Amino acid sequence: MCAASRGEFNPKEILKSLALVFGAAFLLGCSGGEKQASNSAPGTLKPAATVKMTGNIENGKAIYERYCHFCHGKKGYGDGPVGVAITPHPADFVNDAKRMSKTDEELFKSVTEGVHRTIGGEEMAMPRWQDILSPQERWDVLAYIRHLNGEGLKEQRAGKK
Repeated sequence: MCAASRGEFNPKEILKSLALVFGAAFLLGCSGGEKQASNSAPGTLKPAATVKMTGNIENGKAIYERYCHFCHGKKGYGDGPVGVAITPHPADFVNDAKRMSKTDEELFKSVTEGVHRTIGGEEMAMPRWQDILSPQERWDVLAYIRHLNGEGLKEQRAGKK
């Protein structure tokens, strides 16, 4: 029986878990994804953040379940098995109306560049997903995050959460 199942939290075990999740996400992301090369002349492409792509919710769900739910939770409440143990807690895609009122481009930038903060001397970070996911995969996961937001709000209105 592990300490977590007995209701005990060991900070070293939590840090090991975080390192394992982020390390696995990095290794998995770097091991199989093909990056598309551009045949365009230099300077002719718009920066990725200004080129609006359409996300695919089903593809986004698969990516979210592979990388994101550990921190953000299965339904996007920021209550994943790793997320509950870290401060600040990961984003809650359902209840954080201020965050979710951001434009797709703003959220895409956060996913792309990651989120890095120093709280009480401790640095917390969400990885730079541009190093792991293609631009289309990032738009797909953003589409799924928007879907989680809508579904969570529907559940709340129906009194389920």
